[in-house]
Amino acid sequence: MDNFNQIARQTLKLPEGMEINDALTPKDVPGWDSMNYLFFIAELEKAFKMSFTMDEVMNAKCIGDIRKLVDERGKAS
Repeated sequence: MDNFNQIARQTLKLPEGMEINDALTPKDVPGWDSMNYLFFIAELEKAFKMSFTMDEVMNAKCIGDIRKLVDERGKAS
């Protein structure tokens, strides 16, 4: 899911050498603030032509939670 990782790296301002894995949380990433998180969600919705519910957005605690939502909708590629 390269596109997912590219969107995460860009919008959450992940350092170039940082590995993107499903366990990453806001505590692990200095650039992951509430505004950048909303940009991340918006870019995923745009790229994968899907929408998240407010509950999904608010209940996601890590990258893996969001990736799972995308995968469940069959948008992974």
